[in-house]
Amino acid sequence: MLKTNIIPFFKKHLILFVLFFIIIFLELIKYDSNFIENYYSTILYKESSNIFLYIFGKLPFSVGDTLYLATPLIIYSIIDRNNTRRKNYKNLLYFFITVYLIFQYQWGLNYHRTPLKNKLLIEHNYDTKTLIKVTDLFIRNTNNIHYKLSKNDSLPVKFSDNTTPLYIASINAVQTLEKNKILNEYAPIVSVKNSLFSTPLSYMGFSGYINPFTLEAQINKNIPKIHVPTTICHEIAHQMGYSAENEANFIGIMATIHSENNLVSYSGNTLALRYLLNELYKSDKKSHHLLISKVNKGILINFIEANKEWEKYNNPFEPYFKGLFDYFLKVNNQTEGVKSYNLVVNLLVNYYSN
Repeated sequence: MLKTNIIPFFKKHLILFVLFFIIIFLELIKYDSNFIENYYSTILYKESSNIFLYIFGKLPFSVGDTLYLATPLIIYSIIDRNNTRRKNYKNLLYFFITVYLIFQYQWGLNYHRTPLKNKLLIEHNYDTKTLIKVTDLFIRNTNNIHYKLSKNDSLPVKFSDNTTPLYIASINAVQTLEKNKILNEYAPIVSVKNSLFSTPLSYMGFSGYINPFTLEAQINKNIPKIHVPTTICHEIAHQMGYSAENEANFIGIMATIHSENNLVSYSGNTLALRYLLNELYKSDKKSHHLLISKVNKGILINFIEANKEWEKYNNPFEPYFKGLFDYFLKVNNQTEGVKSYNLVVNLLVNYYSN
């Protein structure tokens, strides 16, 4: 009697069983970073992402943002008043499982690939002495590129309101990473668009994001111009399959500082310098004070101007949005949450100290 009851039940819910089996399989392979790296990130994802980036990149509007806008309508259409409550719950379950599986296939599994530090043979932490050396190096480099642009160490660098050339130069910077022998790969197809949600993103405190379903790089058009190149390169690094925020930060910085465009290079150098100085402040305030006195005044003015632009969007809800994003990162194998952005310092210090 038990068998006769189980078989019809299994047949009736076959699709659901198959979906749960796939979920279990995905959760298991996440524990094998080499498998993810060798079969998903470098083969399956690389091929499939180029297809989606090519298709969606041709469209002049953000498909991903449009999907988000349409999500309430999609959910509303799933819930039918003529259905039983059980039927509607089942339909919603199918919907959320499908979204989860698409997320993992399209991009999410990249969170579990082999860490970039292993590829760059970075396996150790750094001491304060090494941090000071690398920070001093970036101060000299940033001062040099600043002087090329301003011709005066006390004047800030001015960015044009027309960001199109900056977008083009930033994209080109990522695509020359391989030529500069920083990474053994490059971004053949990219999709960079201004987000329809730029104002909400500003109030949430985000410069941009990658849509994990369409893989479009969404840029907050309200961000300070000095942050545009690094944000673009950061999001393209995500498109390349580097989900971890510290790795995307590192790739974005390395791409921009090696750019032949001085404005793009300045953007990368200043971002790296800010991360390094902030980290040094935590460990050695005296050395931080000494080193920051070496930074051109014009660079510090650029820092202050960028901070003021962000301050326009300060609001009491920003910490809650950051908290949600922090939880999202921790669920997806980034144990430091939003603090993982700052882990780029470990990559920078070890890379340049070697």
